[in-house]
Amino acid sequence: MSIDGAKRLINQYRQADSKGGETYWSREIRNVWAEITKPEDGDQMGPDGPRPLSGEEAKLWAELGDVRMSRAGRRYYKQFTKQVEALLQVPGGDAKGALTPEGTKRPVYLNDAGWPVPTADVRGQPDTKTAEEGLYRLALSISGASQGGGALPTLAELPNADKASLAENAISMAKRSVQADGRALPGLSKDETQQLRSSAFTTLWALGKSVSPRGETARLSRRIHEGLMGMADAEPNQRLGQHMARVLDRADYREHVSANQAADIGELFADKIPQKFDVGNMLDDEGYINWQHLCGQGEGFLRSFIINIQKQNVHGAKFELKKQDWRGAQFELTFPRGRGEDGRVKGVRIGVKEFNNDMFDAVGQKTGFSYGGHSSIGQNQEKSLARALAKGLHADRPQLCMLDLCAGLDNLDDDMEQLGNLEVLTTFGSSYFWKGDLKDARGEFEGVTRSEGMDSLVAMFEGLSNEENYEGLRSRVSDAIYNYSHERNPNVAFPTLTDYREVRWAHLDGDDDGRMDAGDVLYQFGLKAAVQDASQEFVLKNNGRFDEVKGDAVKDAVLDLNVATHYNAEMDHNRTIEHKFIANGFFDGEGSSDLLRFAPTENHDGKPAFKVTYNHQLAHTSREAMGALTQYASVMWMADSNKIRGLSEVDRKLMGLAFATFRLNYDGKGRTDDQRIWKQMLQALRLPSDMPYRPMAQLIDNEHDDYSGNMDIVQDYKKSLADSTLAALEAQAVGRPGGGPPIA
Repeated sequence: MSIDGAKRLINQYRQADSKGGETYWSREIRNVWAEITKPEDGDQMGPDGPRPLSGEEAKLWAELGDVRMSRAGRRYYKQFTKQVEALLQVPGGDAKGALTPEGTKRPVYLNDAGWPVPTADVRGQPDTKTAEEGLYRLALSISGASQGGGALPTLAELPNADKASLAENAISMAKRSVQADGRALPGLSKDETQQLRSSAFTTLWALGKSVSPRGETARLSRRIHEGLMGMADAEPNQRLGQHMARVLDRADYREHVSANQAADIGELFADKIPQKFDVGNMLDDEGYINWQHLCGQGEGFLRSFIINIQKQNVHGAKFELKKQDWRGAQFELTFPRGRGEDGRVKGVRIGVKEFNNDMFDAVGQKTGFSYGGHSSIGQNQEKSLARALAKGLHADRPQLCMLDLCAGLDNLDDDMEQLGNLEVLTTFGSSYFWKGDLKDARGEFEGVTRSEGMDSLVAMFEGLSNEENYEGLRSRVSDAIYNYSHERNPNVAFPTLTDYREVRWAHLDGDDDGRMDAGDVLYQFGLKAAVQDASQEFVLKNNGRFDEVKGDAVKDAVLDLNVATHYNAEMDHNRTIEHKFIANGFFDGEGSSDLLRFAPTENHDGKPAFKVTYNHQLAHTSREAMGALTQYASVMWMADSNKIRGLSEVDRKLMGLAFATFRLNYDGKGRTDDQRIWKQMLQALRLPSDMPYRPMAQLIDNEHDDYSGNMDIVQDYKKSLADSTLAALEAQAVGRPGGGPPIA
């Protein structure tokens, strides 16, 4: 085998007593290349004559690139390197076997050299384009199996030798992609170059789960884990790097690692997702924490805040009113002694004013900021985000904000994705405040005597001035508010590993594929938004391949569903379903009439939840329409599966429509499209077409407690329906998405 001769030459030329010393001269480089490419007995020749390279020979040549060469030697090395890819692939012959089930639309095979390839006739190391496609298809199959709640059996059943070869190939391709330093590899686009290492990581991760860390596969297990950690550590794309840290933290992978390896994963998480905010990013020139606070409209929030902030004590100091006018007020607190690193934190300066859809106007400034008030079912955040984006606001360096409102997590993904380096601390569920009589210079008024928002803010100032990490801040807030909306978590979700596992990853979608990070094992690049079609919102149509379309609308629809469960009389305080839904992206809907599917799953932390998966032929559907469909279908599924009880066949359909109307009423889009979406939805669900929208919308508008529906609304709406319509609703075939043609 010519590689043995090449190794001897490389070692010979490396010796200090060789002609060029430790520097490789041009003649030496040419000799090594000639030896590597020299045909030997038994070598299969390509159609054009040159002997194709093996993967091991190509790897040896690539490693040679790290040695010292003369200028002429380096020139020859680059010249020969350009020929490597053309010599790696050999047509003809059969693969070892298929890695995907028979009949798969985009099959993938394992070839003789341990490469996943898209056709069975590719031998040896494939060219870069073929390698990228093969790894992507394999990673997509792994992701699909995970999306369905399992593993890819053909991968797990491979012989250990094949697993080892596949692992080394995945590691080598990921390394090549990183070495491209942000540029595209030959034959690939920039997105495909990044996808290459993402697919390689997913493949290697699945291999790691398929081998035991003990016994005869212990060495292979360690090699795979080292490869995964190396990929994650070297990953230059921030979001992909965070994805890698998250996937390594999954329970189904952690069970295959040692205690030391698990500790390494924890350190990797902290490296990819900082666990401490540098308070220097918000200190002014005199060492004061600079902070801005917005008070929500109504309830006397602003007047109450001005009174209550002066009652607070932070490390023995109190806030003093420095300035006040009709717009707001300025306060200053000075510590008895400097705090934090070398006493650099001298105190806190905070400005407060009333909210006017400007929640994020401070983004990009050297300040922290917060909001306290109503959420308006998410609209206050959404309108503020739209305003910030229109103004081009972006945090180029780390910035901290705290949003105290009802159920703020539904907007967390959009906030963090679009506003730059912004760390958002926000609430999981309702934040409580208590009303009472207060008095200021303007007289007596009913206001807020105490709020969890104020308690949380003071706890934050205590921790930030001590320069504590997020775990310390989380502990302070937990002690201050005693509101555990999400089991053992304080109502404010921090960027700690605990909160990411139990809360955040179920509300974030890093690659915009519509699948929440809690269940996503493949990060995808180059996804495209389908063209919306207002006239065919719920019509199944060709939107391209299911793995190439963006899923923002389905992600938002499920986040909105979770919020709605807090405000429905049949769901509120039902811990089995309240806020338990996770977007699961698209399924390949070709040939299926199902619009969406619900199924049991587990959150990243292993707790029960329900995944919602959508037909990819709905990728053109607008967020408004997708939200209404999701809300209706969820009620039908919950009632049919006894998650909520006591709803008759007719009542569950009317409750579903009430739930859907709530979404249309509070989608922040006004009422322009509501009638159009309602009519199309009735047709898609095979509901009677004479069911009016306006009476239901008015009933939802008039409700000031169970905003998303209760039985009083259902009974009142029945009064607007004809007897024939009510009779039609008794049929089970009516009002269930999928499974037949729309009702006339």
